[in-house]
Amino acid sequence: MDTIPPVFWMIIVSVLTIMVCLILYYVAMLIKETRTTVADARDTMKQATKMLQQLELIVNDVQSSVSTIRGTVEEVNQSILAPIRKIAGGILTASAFLGGLKKKESRTEE
Repeated sequence: MDTIPPVFWMIIVSVLTIMVCLILYYVAMLIKETRTTVADARDTMKQATKMLQQLELIVNDVQSSVSTIRGTVEEVNQSILAPIRKIAGGILTASAFLGGLKKKESRTEE
């Protein structure tokens, strides 16, 4: 009984070998999953880049539309509203002048 039987050593070595093989298998599966995940992430990034480019084009179109509308509003303001304001200012001035005359007449009558 001084020596350990060879069957015992064979069992220990085979258990250790199976454990190492399992660890290597799990590492290989992890690497495989990482590759597919990275490939999926690349595809997602490409789609996100395309979406951002389309969004940039949409924003540029909206900005050009807004600037066109702004120019139209300024043109309407200059061609329609500015003369109306001038006419209204003239009417208010004439009204104030006539109001002042009426007040002056009412003071002289008293």
